[in-house]
Amino acid sequence: MNTRKKITNPKIAVIPGDGIGKEVMPEGVRALEAAAKKFGIQFQFDHFDFASCDYYQQHGKMMPDNWFDTLMKYDAIFFGAVGMPNILPDHLSLWGSLIQFRRGFDQYVNLRPVRLLPGVPCPLANRKPGDIDFFVVRENTEGEYSAVGGKMFADTDREIVVQESVFSRHGVDRILKFAY
Repeated sequence: MNTRKKITNPKIAVIPGDGIGKEVMPEGVRALEAAAKKFGIQFQFDHFDFASCDYYQQHGKMMPDNWFDTLMKYDAIFFGAVGMPNILPDHLSLWGSLIQFRRGFDQYVNLRPVRLLPGVPCPLANRKPGDIDFFVVRENTEGEYSAVGGKMFADTDREIVVQESVFSRHGVDRILKFAY
């Protein structure tokens, strides 16, 4: 993906993924088209069917071998959702697509805004829009996503699962710099 340059006619790879992603992505594209019209931007949308459990069922993997080179030509990836546990376990769907995107394109920031919205009841007493406005900043490629761990005595009554969270100095430093 192109980074840190002015983009005049953004090329966007649209990947609905699974479940709700297939429902919301057409509306998301419509919203982007409306914004583009208002602000005089010309988007180019190209749609892809990989990074989905349907794709996995047809091909035995979540994405084609050339997924990175294909998506590298785009300015952005507009991704819906991943996972259908009733079809494919998360360790195959999540790790076979979304985690690959995060690592391949070094998308290390998971930024989650927190705000009160007008007309939406809030469990925080006597608060109104503007009183709460902050971001939760998480590291998106290390920690719980390190894939360090495993099983002992799999499929027995003695089965043990170990999952480690691993953080590098580089990863911690850059997420702290982003947050502060």
